[in-house]
Amino acid sequence: MAGEEPNFAQRFEAQFTASDIKFGSANSNVPFPATALLGSKHYTKALAEGPNSEQLEYDVDSYRQAAGIPIMLSPKDLLVVGEYLSWTEFNVLTDGVESFEIASIGLPLGWLRQLNPDWQLASFVMPFGHYTMLDTGDYWNWQYLGGVFTRFVQSDRLWWAFGFYADIAENDEDFYTPYVGASWAINEQWNLSAILPWPSLSYAPNSDWLIRLGASPSAASWSINVGSADANMNLDAWDFGLSVEYRFHGNFWLSAEAGVGGFRALRLSNSDIEDIDVDFSEGAFFGINVKYRPAL
Repeated sequence: MAGEEPNFAQRFEAQFTASDIKFGSANSNVPFPATALLGSKHYTKALAEGPNSEQLEYDVDSYRQAAGIPIMLSPKDLLVVGEYLSWTEFNVLTDGVESFEIASIGLPLGWLRQLNPDWQLASFVMPFGHYTMLDTGDYWNWQYLGGVFTRFVQSDRLWWAFGFYADIAENDEDFYTPYVGASWAINEQWNLSAILPWPSLSYAPNSDWLIRLGASPSAASWSINVGSADANMNLDAWDFGLSVEYRFHGNFWLSAEAGVGGFRALRLSNSDIEDIDVDFSEGAFFGINVKYRPAL
């Protein structure tokens, strides 16, 4: 209606468009990354076998919700305040080992600065808490994620990224990795994201459809100390699959995904299944999500 006040999302989109920040290719159908998500994933039965032929059979159901509120601090500075919630059910099929659930909460905070027309600097931190529910008791523990990154925009279709990512956990399962690669808008429909450790190829035939083939962090891969129920998500593990997304209303998208998941799977300590010499069978995953993608 004429004279209607713009909502928060509309005000942010207008501020972002008028800012100095460059993100993505203006000539690409591939949409802006999602700023909110609600979804679930099911990982089919996996079999873990230890060095002495011990076996653990289980499947995983994961449910998650995440959102970020972007705030323009200045024409060159973008702040994102977010939240992440998940519920993971490990359905253990092996006799003598109980099934259990883990509830997780994350509080991410990110900042991006446009240094000049070609370079950006970004960083983020995220405390990540896990509440493990076992028959023997319930336990809290935390891991801490963070990273510093730079991005160089070579052209309207090609940019490069360099940085460092850290995952620090209470149970000494720390993980550090460089973040390096490039994103190339090949043409209006195709985009190649050759960024380690999660590369992907996207095809958007128009502004309402998106097909993505590639890797993403796995929701089924954890390190768990059974004795104290310390748990942390292995964000260095990944799923590989195909997702199809459709814009069903405004900036809201519906996606379905499937593939092979949990490429590091469940790691247990203080039990018959040890964390180093364990072999895992391949497992499929299936997921469905609703996402909100700003129109930028």
